[in-house]
Amino acid sequence: MADQGNITTPNPADLDAAARRYAAAQGWAMPDGSYPIRPTDMHGRDDLEAAIRAVGRGGASHNAIRAHIIKRAQAIGLSDLIPSNWGADGSITGQNSLEGTVEIERRYTSGDTGKAELRADDGAKRIGGYAATFNRQSKNLGGFIEVVDPVAFNQSRGDGWPEVIARYNHDDMALLGTTAAGTLRMGIDSYGLSYDVLPPSSMSYVTELVERGDVRKSSFAFRTLDDDWTMTDQGYPLRRLLGVQLVDVAPVNTPAYNDTSAGLRSLATKFDADLEEVRSMAQADELRKFFVRSDGPTPAVRKKKGMFGPAAAAALLARREDPYV
Repeated sequence: MADQGNITTPNPADLDAAARRYAAAQGWAMPDGSYPIRPTDMHGRDDLEAAIRAVGRGGASHNAIRAHIIKRAQAIGLSDLIPSNWGADGSITGQNSLEGTVEIERRYTSGDTGKAELRADDGAKRIGGYAATFNRQSKNLGGFIEVVDPVAFNQSRGDGWPEVIARYNHDDMALLGTTAAGTLRMGIDSYGLSYDVLPPSSMSYVTELVERGDVRKSSFAFRTLDDDWTMTDQGYPLRRLLGVQLVDVAPVNTPAYNDTSAGLRSLATKFDADLEEVRSMAQADELRKFFVRSDGPTPAVRKKKGMFGPAAAAALLARREDPYV
């Protein structure tokens, strides 16, 4: 019988080469041993959630990767976890499939981390910067703070950044470029989500504003696909964005956090609480009560069953042998 290696370990990042070969032979993984999704109740859900978020880290055949994930989800009875815009063959059925069902949120980078700047490219003037930075705590968003996990944009990247646009101040009348036309380029590194856009001549005034330093900040708009709620070391509610659908990026005048209603709705869903109650508690800065035991002051973070948490996500990024590439 084939050597199973450490196939019983709970984290797919810990699978050694022998375990990955065994997973491929059993049909649990891609032929090269990547994207292992084991059949056991103990590991299958975690493997599946990890694989869905890691599609963007694989090779060029993202449709084949998604088709494999769909097949494994069906085999272990967890098809409900597959994103709604994935077709049966692994293709994407449309970036707009979430419109009207998932609220758009906007976030702005702080300090110099998201500084919009002018970049020269063969004589052309491009605008670029970091629209989002990873593992950096936001300011108070109205009762909670937020961080962007390094895996948050993996699905959008894996899909080829479909229909992502750049707009000055997120204004429809101030279009700067699009990924579809190739005038907007997106990237991810260890620091965050970067963008680089070539504005049309009709928007040269935006280029001038950035060049003069009048416009210094960057922002991104998104729909949340997956998040998790915990607490900071100081005992404050913390929302971690684990999966988002990127909508647009933008150089902006005045950064201001808004659109937090979707975050509060997520918290209400997590704790099966009344949304109006959550909003009222947020206004009173009392959301931390959701995370504190009623019989004492010790924080007791309630985790969603099967949630692939920040610690596991960090392990995926730090692993020596990547099962998703």
